[in-house]
Amino acid sequence: MAFTKLLQKLAGVDQAKSRAMQVTVLLVDDQAEVAEVMQELLQESGYTVIATSNATSALDVLATNPEIDIVVSDVVMPGELGGADIAEFAKEMAGIPTILVSGYPHHRITQESLGKYDVVLKPFLIEELDEQIQNTLARA
Repeated sequence: MAFTKLLQKLAGVDQAKSRAMQVTVLLVDDQAEVAEVMQELLQESGYTVIATSNATSALDVLATNPEIDIVVSDVVMPGELGGADIAEFAKEMAGIPTILVSGYPHHRITQESLGKYDVVLKPFLIEELDEQIQNTLARA
């Protein structure tokens, strides 16, 4: 019985990775170390990842890369534009769903965005982000 459950669990991981392999994620985070770790973990989960470090370059990627399936963006970034701006552009201009990631659970932008966009609060497990990506894509 335990062996059967182990096989089912392993098969579930393979199925999840198979779904992920068909998804291209635009990852936006201004903290290089955070972005590098998230990119690596998403790639290990089977996603194709295009990473950028600011909102302006993220908007350029969205405007020129039709293969983007979903955006995962930090909420707070330096400059005039942030994650909510990226999410709005992605939704309005390209119909691409966005998940906002924040290390500030009580930040004003996060609170305003809760009803409009999916939000994942740091710290999180990669499995939680993977599940949120799959759920967000299923609703899109």
